[in-house]
Amino acid sequence: MPKAPTRESQIDAAFEYTYPLYTLAQTRWNAVQDAANPRRRGPNTLLHDRQLADHSSRWLTAPNNDTLYSNAWLDLSQGPVRVAVGAMPAGRYWSAAFMDAFTNHIAMLGQRLDGTGPVEVTLLGPAHHGLSVEGRSIRAPGDHVWLFARCLVDGPADLPQSHAMQAQISVHPTAGAVEYPLQPRPTASTDARNFLAVVNAALAHNPPPAAEAALLASWAGIGIRPSTTDGWDALDASVRAAWTDHIAEAHANLRAAARKGRRDVQGWHASALEMGNFGTNYRLRASVALGGLGALEPTEAMYFVRFHDDALQQLDGNRRYLLRLPPGGIPTDSFWSFSMYEPTADGQRFFTANPIARYSIGNRTQGLRYHADGALDIALQADAPTDPVLRANWLPTPAQGAFQISLRAYLPTPTLRAVV
Repeated sequence: MPKAPTRESQIDAAFEYTYPLYTLAQTRWNAVQDAANPRRRGPNTLLHDRQLADHSSRWLTAPNNDTLYSNAWLDLSQGPVRVAVGAMPAGRYWSAAFMDAFTNHIAMLGQRLDGTGPVEVTLLGPAHHGLSVEGRSIRAPGDHVWLFARCLVDGPADLPQSHAMQAQISVHPTAGAVEYPLQPRPTASTDARNFLAVVNAALAHNPPPAAEAALLASWAGIGIRPSTTDGWDALDASVRAAWTDHIAEAHANLRAAARKGRRDVQGWHASALEMGNFGTNYRLRASVALGGLGALEPTEAMYFVRFHDDALQQLDGNRRYLLRLPPGGIPTDSFWSFSMYEPTADGQRFFTANPIARYSIGNRTQGLRYHADGALDIALQADAPTDPVLRANWLPTPAQGAFQISLRAYLPTPTLRAVV
């Protein structure tokens, strides 16, 4: 007979399964409920980022410097919400992803699927699935949906054009203003009491798929109890002690998982095929929530991350590196870029401050110097290169310590998708 799972193994599995719920709830709380946030707004209300992300951009792990973000926290509990996108300019990338509370993509609008638009879609929560609505509709699995839109930006001079694209996106709740239900404040996912309160509150509004209900029920004894936000004291003392003693190790296991389980392509960790639609790959889902929340599915964008050099030594700001791209660059139907990130102690990733305020480099970067055959050398180092070609192609690293280089390829061609 198979051995009964240990309490620690149950905690590991439950933590891995529910971690995306916590991260998304934390991001939502900061945007909607945090009184100290000057940009706080209610549900079903769009917020547009008007400036390019830089080293001070901390609201989202692994930000990009290629698009401006627009996002809204949709609450479908009171009635349907309509999202409209007006006519977009031809040839410019845009997308609007709809994510459930588990961070799965439940629908996508954008250049790839809808061209220049216009397009409208109505979202319905579980209580309103039976309603008949005109046009396209999305029947969401829970009451909470994150709308996360991206509009191409080609540097500071291009901001007005990107702002005009953002103005084409609008959100229209059919039930009028919605009073967002107060949720427990997410303080730290390393605090077991707070972790359980937050994920149980999220589960109350966002039930798991029916096929996973039994899995969640099996964790009731260790505190996974939907809608129970104050059940910590009701747990057996031995269960509380197990969570307190083991949650740091569960985090460490998740950070380690971020570097494993994805295909290695010439030293780069490539997007998994399940990215964005994770199915039962709960480990991948949790690791993406930790290191790349909101990452798009591979048909829309692919991500490749490098942690080590060719000698398998960790990338370090004390050293200098050369990244060489072959003629033709990266095969995409849109654009590509490399971003420079510093990892935090908890596994998140953010841009690093540098003297030329360059946080990414790609095929739209002005002034790059190519070889005669079209190959491109990118200098990865903290100090400015003395060679004029490499100085033009310089992507600054941190002055010291570990860093990561991330490749984004938007609308990847079948050739690129085939590598995973």
